[in-house]
Amino acid sequence: MSAHAWSWGRRAASVAAAVLAMASLVGADWAAGLPRAAAQGPAGLAGVARGPDTLGLLGQSPWVGPGESQFKMDLAVSARDPGSLDLVVVVYQELITRSEFQAVLAGSFPAPYYQSAPLPLRDLARGPFGGAEVDVPVNSPSGGLTIGSTGVYPVQVLLERQGLTQGKPLTTFLVYAAAGDTSFKHLDVAVVVPLLARVPVSASGSLGPVLAGQADAVEADVAAVFDQRAPVTLEAPAWVLEAMSKGPAAARRAVFELARSAAAGDEVLPSTWLPVNIGSFVASGLSGYLSEQLSTGASVQSSLLGVPPSTGTWAVFERATPTSLGALYREGVRQVVVPESSLSQLPSAFQRLTFAQPAKLVAGGAEFSVIGADSEMSQRIAEAAAPGQAVLVANQVLAELAMIDLEAPSDQRGVVLMPSRHAPMSARFLSVLLSGLQGNPLLSPVTVNKEFSTVPMATTGGKVLVRHLAGAARASPLAGAGELPQALRSVGEAGAVFGPRSALVRALSRELFVSSSSLFSGRRRSKLISEVERSAERALHQLHLPPQVSITLTSRRARLPLTVLSGSRTDAHVRLVLRSEELSFVDARFPSGGCTASNPGSEECTLVLARATTTLQVPVIVRTPGAFQLSLEIETPDGTVVAAGADTVRSTAVSEVGLLLMVGAAAFLAVWWVRNARYGRRARKLVSAGGEGPGAWGRP
Repeated sequence: MSAHAWSWGRRAASVAAAVLAMASLVGADWAAGLPRAAAQGPAGLAGVARGPDTLGLLGQSPWVGPGESQFKMDLAVSARDPGSLDLVVVVYQELITRSEFQAVLAGSFPAPYYQSAPLPLRDLARGPFGGAEVDVPVNSPSGGLTIGSTGVYPVQVLLERQGLTQGKPLTTFLVYAAAGDTSFKHLDVAVVVPLLARVPVSASGSLGPVLAGQADAVEADVAAVFDQRAPVTLEAPAWVLEAMSKGPAAARRAVFELARSAAAGDEVLPSTWLPVNIGSFVASGLSGYLSEQLSTGASVQSSLLGVPPSTGTWAVFERATPTSLGALYREGVRQVVVPESSLSQLPSAFQRLTFAQPAKLVAGGAEFSVIGADSEMSQRIAEAAAPGQAVLVANQVLAELAMIDLEAPSDQRGVVLMPSRHAPMSARFLSVLLSGLQGNPLLSPVTVNKEFSTVPMATTGGKVLVRHLAGAARASPLAGAGELPQALRSVGEAGAVFGPRSALVRALSRELFVSSSSLFSGRRRSKLISEVERSAERALHQLHLPPQVSITLTSRRARLPLTVLSGSRTDAHVRLVLRSEELSFVDARFPSGGCTASNPGSEECTLVLARATTTLQVPVIVRTPGAFQLSLEIETPDGTVVAAGADTVRSTAVSEVGLLLMVGAAAFLAVWWVRNARYGRRARKLVSAGGEGPGAWGRP
């Protein structure tokens, strides 16, 4: 059974009913057209529950104005004795700076500006979200709160019993937009929405479908969020989209909704094929695979969403490193969003107001346009995940964004909201936030790319502001990747032999991709890499030579009968190297390749092994008769020895010198025999038959 790794996350969105209701919160008529429930709560009180004395926010007007209007709140009220409690609303003086805004959240308020009369809980009607509705008249002739200028005003709601505060007050903000502020420029707000889901991934890289229960939630989330139609930037990873496309009907419908939103203008950020830590990925020697990771990811995103991702822009959710940014630059990324905490401190001239502009980032030997995602806003997004806090925090964020805009209303500026990987946006928070951005008189929802193009770069002394990474550490190699270089070499050798696009090599490469994913522990990664290396080596060792044989050559010019064996079903491209000092090799061509003599005693044959057995007749010239060794090696195209062996060659052929000596010797013997025969007979005629005759010694 193959092991699985799990990628955990949650898609930040909301249920459709909440979205439709929140859409009506824009402007003063926040609940227009919604029927007001007549049902009463405990003890005959509408929207009040029994329990500890607490206040929560279910909904509010994201802004009011211009002119006469009403600031509406739908409050979740819990009380031990509801009949004896009153609600009091206090509005404080307009805030001038963002630091004052943050001081209010910490509990330090300016002077009160308006305080309502005590409102008995029994007199409150049920609000559109099931709580107690409280309305504060603004600029009404009959009284209430009077506001003349655009601004952000703290609002505190208290539970009182006989003038004494009960429980913890609720703090929110009233944003007023006056008429005639034509010089104001809207603050660009780019919201990066991560689409995360639980995705099973096997060791071989097969992505399983999302679970049925989660698919239903994802579908509701996607449909609800994008019904708002405020532009957003989607981080829709390829592995999540692929798993959703294989899931049940609800998950497939969610992908369809995402495609519809992307077609309508929502931006899609690029992703790798599987989740990876790019810095560690590169530090482990996988730079060559990053392009394929990104191209595969882009292909999946394009095929499922119908639009290509914005390949030139990247969002870094965690701390960036020079290694990762340098690698992304080489892949064409020129714009990055990183957490503001990852960037170097700003010059003092930029610290008076919220910094809300792109700058130049120099990192990893490259230059980027960079926007630092607001760190305090990101922390606030994390707080929205707490039970009952989503709506309150969303409205606090909307008010804080308005506060940032009013710091420099005549300047074109922009902010990016981006959650941490470990604290994604809650469903309800995102619904309220996107609803409050639509039609907002101070804020303009945009995509990240749009913000880069519309907000001018920050300058100092006439030059673009340059920032660096703060305390950037060197990227560490992946844990458990010690054998990765050898595995890469083995897969590379297999690719040279069997082809880089062969099924075998593609499968091995895919498994290395999978092992490099951040889904795996170091121990599991080490095991996967070892399995890939062994698989590559087994494939190469299927190429071998038969057992040693003895070859007899009977002539000086002969052919060596050689055999190469392959157990692979894929054509193998190899070199066969022959060496023997007693042989001279000759260039030759065969159906499976050809041989070239590199020197008198060796030859290299380039072969394609398409069958289990490949037989060659290699022409040679025997230089020395007798018995000698012929060494053979099967090598990969880059020279790595796969198999080696040796055959014995016996030559009975006579060399030219030997033949010449034999012919000379025979000729000498023939001449000697002829001469001996002739002169031997003449000598015998000089001797008589009886021995020495007369005159034998020279007498006359």
